[in-house]
Order: sequence, then C-alpha cells, then structure tokens
Amino acid sequence: MHLTLLIPDLIPPPTFIARQDLPAMPNLQTLLAMGDIKRQPGRFLEESCLHELGLKFIASNPVAALTLLADGGTPGDDMWLRADPVHLHISRDNVQLMDSHVIEPTMDEAQAIVETLNRHLSNDGLVIEARDAARWYLKIPHDEIPETTPLWKANGANVFDHLPANGEGKINWRSLQNELQMLLHDHPVNIARQENNQLPINGLWFWGGGSFRVAEPTAKPANTAHMLAIRNNKNLLLTPTVKGPAKPEYPYKLLLAKLALARGLAVRNKLAMSALPAGYGLMPIASTHNIVVLHQPTKAIRAGQRHDWMMAAQAIDADWLQPVRAAIVDRTIESFTLILPNESVSFRVNVVGPQPWDFWKILKPLVVKKKLADYV
Repeated sequence: MHLTLLIPDLIPPPTFIARQDLPAMPNLQTLLAMGDIKRQPGRFLEESCLHELGLKFIASNPVAALTLLADGGTPGDDMWLRADPVHLHISRDNVQLMDSHVIEPTMDEAQAIVETLNRHLSNDGLVIEARDAARWYLKIPHDEIPETTPLWKANGANVFDHLPANGEGKINWRSLQNELQMLLHDHPVNIARQENNQLPINGLWFWGGGSFRVAEPTAKPANTAHMLAIRNNKNLLLTPTVKGPAKPEYPYKLLLAKLALARGLAVRNKLAMSALPAGYGLMPIASTHNIVVLHQPTKAIRAGQRHDWMMAAQAIDADWLQPVRAAIVDRTIESFTLILPNESVSFRVNVVGPQPWDFWKILKPLVVKKKLADYV
C-alpha cells in the first residue's frame, strides 16, 4: 500500500510560533529524517487540496461549487458563490476580517440570519442557502461573477485591501455587501451573541465563485502547415501523430477527510471516500493508494489558538505518524508521502520502506533526527 498524508500547518508558518517554542514531535522528526525531502513554495490548506486532488482543467477552481457538492447540493452548470458569515472588527485604521474558526456560528443562528437576508434579496431573485453553519451559498447569473479574494487569504487581513470587484453584470457587489452588513447590525442573533460575550456575525464574505460549465472552444480556421508534416526532402507527407489518453496525474483510490473542499473534489473526480478515523489504526487498509487530509492544525491556527494547535499537532504525531512509522518498518506500508504545506513553505517527504534484503535498516537505528526548528 502507498499512503499519502496531507497535513497543512503541522509545521506552522514562522509568524505563528517561534522556532524555539515548537513542541516535540518525535515521529514527525523521524519520518523527516527517513525521507527524501523536497522544499516547495508555500501553499494554504485549500491550495494544497486543489493541487493534490486538482481540477486544473477548470481555470477558475470553483470552490463554492465543489464544497456545495460535499454539502449535499447539486451545482449543475450554475454559477455559485460562497457567501460566508464573518466578523468584521472595526478599528481606527482598518477593518479586520475573522472567519468561522473564530466566531463559530451555529446552524440555528445561520438559518435565522439567512431568512432575514433572503427577504432583502428576493427583489433581485437571489437566495442564500446555509448548507452548513459556516458555509453559505449564493446562486448567481453567469455574467455576474465578481473578482474576489479567497476567505483563507482575507482572514485576519484588512478588508479594504480585498473587497470584491464587479463582474460584467448589474450587481454592485461592494454595495450589496454593505447592505447586508446593515441588516446584520441589530439582528436578534447578534444581540444575543453580544449578551453572551460572543463576537457578532456582522458581515458576509463573497468568494470562491465558479461553475462546472465547460466553455465551448473557439473555432479557428484550419492551418494546413500544422496539419501535415514533411518527413524529408522527398516531400513524403505524414498525418500528425495522435497521442493516446493521458495517464491520470493523481492516482489516488480512496480519500479520508472531513474538509468539505477535499470531499467535494473527491465527488467531482469520482474518487471513493471513507469517514476520517481518529487515527491510522482505525483506517481501512487496502492494497491501494490512499490519501488522508488532516486539517486540525490549520483550524487552530486560523482561530488563533496556539494551545489547540499544539494539542492537535501532538495528537497527529501520536495517532497517525507513530503507527505509520511502524507500518513502514514492517512493510505494511510499502511507500509513504507526507505533504506538509504552510503559507510560507511546503515540504514533500517521500519515504520507501526497507526491503527484505535491507536487514541492516531494520536492525540498526535508521536515522539521526534533527530538531523541527532546523526545517523551518
């Protein structure tokens, strides 16, 4: 079996925690020392999923349509936009966005707010769907798609630097965003949240727009110079070589993940899925190529919870990486890929288990471990 673990922010960006404060993760350190490490550009969690389970044939990467699939919706060929609940913290110099990892809305709150917003939007023929407490969707005409900033990049940033830009249609997306913020200002849900010392849900963030509709290719006049090839000076003409079907770039057979984007990509790519277990020992084992997405460290980082990140990281080290390391040694796992992206740098670690004739690798210590700080 080949196993791939995608664990964003297990090695966090240097802005989150000082190098000397990184906790001990002995199994991660061992796997890093055992493997062939490739250092790659930084990627956010969602960018890593798109890259590994990619939809490169869709230029816009329609995140809203993909997560709608995971949430039980039917995107069809329609244009979908995420309209997620956020908190906008207003200071003298800027407005800072905080996403659902910080405000933690409930489904009851989501439904109450969406009901109010939809009454306002009904005149424009728009309807927001709250498929999840944190993931809200808006179906829009194809010519109305705005230019937006992904929520993962806007989180914690100054909103004024990332406001949506209008598409080719009639909707003024910045004005609409402001109108909906005004409706949320004194909403009963937010009054109750403030009485409970919770941050109000005082804004929506539009992002992730796109569709699965495939554009028709533009017809071009035939160019006979490219249709025929001259083989030699005797003017022997050959028809162009036709290549066979492309080999699949992503050979995964089974996905285990809770992340909606990863599950939506699996549905779109007709990739089998299984529920994410608490650890490697509970994972369905098969002689295939499985990919597991563990995004608990990213959730903690986006919520600004350093203690929660440490707990998540150490749990992954114990519940996943320790038994994986043992499975590599006893050859239950024949080869292993560990993908560790963060916004600053990504590591791709490939580990091949010892072969029967490599008895010395089993009898002797395999590696000399380095401190995690040496990789940052």
